[in-house]
Amino acid sequence: METKNKNMPFILGEELVPVREAQKNITKYFDKGLVRVTKNGKSLGYLIADDMLSELIESIESSNPNFLTRMDKIKKTTKRIPLNKVLGEYGL
Repeated sequence: METKNKNMPFILGEELVPVREAQKNITKYFDKGLVRVTKNGKSLGYLIADDMLSELIESIESSNPNFLTRMDKIKKTTKRIPLNKVLGEYGL
């Protein structure tokens, strides 16, 4: 599948899916492991299967001993962006 944004970095094995297509049958895309969701050729984010996410988290934690400490620190920050604002920015 082609994308209009040639500057998007790609992850090996990812599939590109327009947001409207993903909305039609979202569960089928979780079986694919890693899927980048796009809108008008721009990346919105990823759908990632549970097993792949678990592997990714394990890999991050094992490669960076400060990861959990940094995540705890981030969770304690007071700056939050409401979900409806994020969804509005992406027209969702």
